[in-house]
Amino acid sequence: MKGPYAHTGTMSRFILKRDRLRILIWIFALATFTWLVAISFANLYATDVERQGMAETMKNPAMTAMVGKGYGLANYTIGAMMAHQMLLFTAIAAAVMNILLVARHLRADEESGTMELLLALPLGRLTNMAATMIICVCVNGLSALVIGCGLYALRIESLDLEGSLLYGAALGAVGIFFAAVTALFAQLSDHVRGTIGLSFAFLGVSYVLRAAGSVNSRIPPRTGHNNESICSK
Repeated sequence: MKGPYAHTGTMSRFILKRDRLRILIWIFALATFTWLVAISFANLYATDVERQGMAETMKNPAMTAMVGKGYGLANYTIGAMMAHQMLLFTAIAAAVMNILLVARHLRADEESGTMELLLALPLGRLTNMAATMIICVCVNGLSALVIGCGLYALRIESLDLEGSLLYGAALGAVGIFFAAVTALFAQLSDHVRGTIGLSFAFLGVSYVLRAAGSVNSRIPPRTGHNNESICSK
């Protein structure tokens, strides 16, 4: 009797062989975009005065809603600029990559009839999902490593090894999270359009909630007599 995860390794290799070109293009595009932005930041904001001028601009509530609350604005280095201005947008790109990848294998294959042919083989009922998630974890791990090492290899001041790898790891973590979310929505929807629609809706709601939280965190709390006394100590 076959188990629910029978031949997961075989299925993982099949998915990798089938989508290897698409995966490589995604990783290359995401990594290249990240590296080019870092290089452009270093060229456009070469002096402390230029970077601090941008830091003042980023204090605007509209910019806070768009890219998030700024940290390190007092010393706005290239590393701080990358983490503040670009991490969110590259994370969205990583989320989109994983949404499309998971939806393709968990729902699109069923609609095209490919999954019916595969299930005729001695595969477990959870083999496809397990294999898809394994590939997603590997792809996001590789993407995180390539992006992090590439940023460090640029030898831009303030982009040290730890910060570069952390930047890549953040993108990888976001990708894995949205892969899991899409896998969940694939069980709630019978069609690939529904799966992708629910996943993108979740992504959009997440962005809006993040924007609202970032803006509200800028609003100072109401201060009364007790609060003023505490602050004056």
